[in-house]
Amino acid sequence: MDSEGSGTEARSSCVPAGGSVSPDIARAKLLLSDRFGYDGFLPGQEQALDSVFSGRNLLVVMPTGSGKSLIYQLPSLMGGGLTIVVSPLISLMKDQVDELQRLGVRATAVNSSLGRDEQRARMDGCASGAFEILYIAPERCRDAAFLSMLERIEVLRLAVDEAHCISEWGHDFRPDYRRLKQFREQIGSPPTSALTATATAIVQQDIIESLGLERDDTDVHVHGFDRPNLVLSVVVALNDEKKLDFLARFLKQNEGAGIIYAGTRKNTEEIVAGLRHVEPSMVAYHAGMEPEQRSAAQEAFMGGTARVVAATSAFGMGIDKRDVRFVVHYNYPGSVEQYYQEIGRAGRDGLESGCVLLYSSADHGLREFFIDISYPSRRQVESVWNALWDTGQNPVLMTHKEIAALCDERLSEGQVGTAVRMLDRAGVVSAFEGEPRVAVTTERPYSEIRQLIRGPQQVAVLEALASSFDLEEPGRFEVGLNRLASDAGVAADQVRRALAALRDRGIARYEAPFRGRGVEKLSERPVDFDNVRIDWKRHEMKRGREEQKLLAMEQYINHPGCRRGYILRYFSEKQASPCGTCDYCRKAGAGRQASGSILDREPRVALPVLACVRFGRFPIGKNRTADVVTGSKNRQLLDWKLDRNPAYGMVDRKQAYVREVIEHMILEGYLEPSGESGFPVLGLTGPGREAAMTITRQQLEELAESERRKAADAKATPRGVQGYPAPRARKDSGAVVTPDAVVAARVLECVDEVPFPLGVTKMSAVLTGTRAAWISGTGISELGAYGSVNATQERVRDVVRSMTDGHFLAVSGSLERPTLCLTDEGRKELERNREGGPATG
Repeated sequence: MDSEGSGTEARSSCVPAGGSVSPDIARAKLLLSDRFGYDGFLPGQEQALDSVFSGRNLLVVMPTGSGKSLIYQLPSLMGGGLTIVVSPLISLMKDQVDELQRLGVRATAVNSSLGRDEQRARMDGCASGAFEILYIAPERCRDAAFLSMLERIEVLRLAVDEAHCISEWGHDFRPDYRRLKQFREQIGSPPTSALTATATAIVQQDIIESLGLERDDTDVHVHGFDRPNLVLSVVVALNDEKKLDFLARFLKQNEGAGIIYAGTRKNTEEIVAGLRHVEPSMVAYHAGMEPEQRSAAQEAFMGGTARVVAATSAFGMGIDKRDVRFVVHYNYPGSVEQYYQEIGRAGRDGLESGCVLLYSSADHGLREFFIDISYPSRRQVESVWNALWDTGQNPVLMTHKEIAALCDERLSEGQVGTAVRMLDRAGVVSAFEGEPRVAVTTERPYSEIRQLIRGPQQVAVLEALASSFDLEEPGRFEVGLNRLASDAGVAADQVRRALAALRDRGIARYEAPFRGRGVEKLSERPVDFDNVRIDWKRHEMKRGREEQKLLAMEQYINHPGCRRGYILRYFSEKQASPCGTCDYCRKAGAGRQASGSILDREPRVALPVLACVRFGRFPIGKNRTADVVTGSKNRQLLDWKLDRNPAYGMVDRKQAYVREVIEHMILEGYLEPSGESGFPVLGLTGPGREAAMTITRQQLEELAESERRKAADAKATPRGVQGYPAPRARKDSGAVVTPDAVVAARVLECVDEVPFPLGVTKMSAVLTGTRAAWISGTGISELGAYGSVNATQERVRDVVRSMTDGHFLAVSGSLERPTLCLTDEGRKELERNREGGPATG
C-alpha cells in the first residue's frame, strides 16, 4: 500500500469534560436548525467547529457529502466580519450562493462573469456589512483592482474549498491556488480553514505549508470516509466491447440516476453512442465541449431529463445530486483520491448505491500515457528545445504536432506541450497557447486615455485590461483573448472590434490575435540546455509520486480483501470489521473457499498460462501468451521459437476465452502487466511465482490428456448439462451429437448480444465464426460471442433446439422467418452464468 496512506491521525479539539457544550457550539447548533433545517451535526462537524471557535487554523479532510461547507458557513453567520471563500469554479460558487441566499444567508460572489461596476457594487456591500460570505475564484487574487477594493474590508476568516488543488501532489493541481499564501498575508493573515474531500498525509502537509500556516497552530481533522451505503465492486471487462455489453445490461437492471466516468473525451462520446439504444436520454460531459453544451448536459442530469451522464473527471465539482444510485468507472482513475471523490457522488441521500469499476489490464497503458504526457524525460525536453532553435523562426508559429515532427526524440503532442510549458517556466521561452492572445500598446497613462474612450464596450475592455495590468505606466500588454472577454463581460468578437476601434482612433496600438499556438524564444542565441533552470530532481520525484498513486489504485483493484477497508486505511481511518457488502465480502460470505481462485476454477487454462510465463525465454504480452498456450501457428510466434515453450498447445480453448482467464489472473494477483520493454508484457507476482514453481511438465500433459478425454466423452454420451435437457439423440455417420454447458452458455450470450434477432441457422453460424458475406457491416464480428464456440454448426443447432425444448429460448417472428429470443428462465440462467465467472466445460 502507498506510504501516503498511513501515519496521519485526525487531530481535533475535544468537547469539554463532563459533556458540556461551549456557548459557540450551542449557538451554531441553533443556527444549524433555524437556517439550514438540520437537527444535529454530522460526525466530525462539531469537532471541526470547535477548532474554528478557538481561533485555530484548520485543515478538514472529509469526503464529498459529509457537510464540510457548514464548517465555514455557520461561523460566518455569527458576526464579526466577512468570511472569504476561495472556490475553483464559477458554476460551483454560483450554486452555493444561490442556495445560501434561498436560506436567508447574506452571501455573494465576485468573479470574471461580472462587469466591473457590478463587482464594485458587491465589494461596497461587503464593506458596509451587507454580506457575511464572499465567494471568489483563486484568479481574483492576482487582480489588482479587486485587491485594492478589498483593502477597506475587515476579513474575519479565510476558507479555501477544494484545498487539494493547491498541492502539486494532489490530483487536481491548480497553479492559481499557489498565490493564496501571498493573498492571505495581504488580507492580514486571518484564521484559515482549508477543506478537501481527498488528501493523503503528504498532500495534507503540502496544503498547510503552501498556505503559510504554522503546523503547531493548525488542527487537522480527518473523518467520515466510511460510507456504508456504497457497495464497491470490480468487474473484469476484457475490452471496450465487453464494457459496453456490461453497461447495456447494467442500465437495464438498475434504476435511478447514474454517472459513468471514462478516461478520455472520446470514450464518453462512444459510451453515449453505444448505449443510446438502451438509454436514449444519456448525455456526455467533457472539457472539450462548448460551455453552453456542458451547462445543458449538467442541467439535464441534475433536472432528471437525462438519467445517466457519461463524463470525464471534469464532471463533478459542485455536483450535489442526492439521489445518484450508481457510479461506474469505465476506465480506472490514476489515484485512490480521485476514485473516492468520484464515487462519493453516489448515495448522498444515505440509500444503498452501487460503485462498479470495470477492469481491463489494457487501461494501465492509458494511465501511463497520462503520466508520460505530464512528465516527459530530460532528453525529450532537450529535443524540443533543440527543435525550437533549429527552425530559425522567432516566434515559432507551429502546432505541437509540427514541433514533434522536428524532434530527434519520439514525442506525442501532449509531451511537446508540457515541454514548452516547462521551458516557459524556466524563463527561456514565452508560450502562447490554448487560446488566441492579443497585444495592446499604449503611449499615454490610462487616466488620460480613459477620457477619450467612446462606447460601453471599449470602456469594459480597457477596464478589464486594467484589472490585470497597471496601465498608468505606458507599454505593451499581452493577454488571452478569451480571458479578456470574460473579464470585460463581452464576447470575443466584441473585444476585437473594440480594440480595432481604439487602434483606428489612434488611442492604442492593437496586434490581432494569432489563432494557433506559438513559442517566442527569449534570447538571441541558444542557451546551453544544461543551463536551463529546470529542477530535474523535483520533476522525477513528482513523476514517481504519480506512479505511486497509480500503483495504490491498482492495488485497490487487485486487493484480496475488503475493498472499503482498503480505502479507509488509505485515508488513515480504521475499520472495525469487514464491510460485508463489497464484492470480496459477498463472495466470502457465500463461501469463497468453495468457489476458489481462478486456479481452482479453471486450472486447465490458468496453470498452462503460469507455466508459459515462467518458462518463457523473454517476456510476452497477453495476446501472445494466449497464442502460445492454444498452439497458434502464427509465423512470428514460430520464428521466435515460442512453440518450444512447455505450455505450447496445452489449452483447447478459444484465444478470447484464454485472454479472459488471464484478466482474472491479473485481477486476483497471480500476474501483473508491465510496460518497461515498450509494450505491455506479463510477469509473475509473488503468489503467481509460488504457484508456477509447483507446475511440472507431467502435470501439464495430464491436464491436456484430461481435456482430450472429456471432449471424447462429450461426443459419445448424450446428457443434459447445467439444467439443459438432453436432446433427442440423432445419429450422424455413427456419432451422437449432444450439447454441453459451454455451448449452451455461449448460445444465451449470443442471443442477448446480437443487435437484431437471428434464426437458428444464422445463430449457429455466428457462434462458430462464419465468414459469410451477410455479417459484413453488421458489427456482429466484433461481439464477444462471435466465434466463441469450438464445435460444428450442426452441433450448435442441436443445442439450440434442446434449449427451446427446455424453455430457455423462445421462437418469435413470422412463420417464414422465425427468430430466437430469451425467455425469463433463459435470462435468469444467463445472469447465473455471468455471476459465476468464466464458464467451464
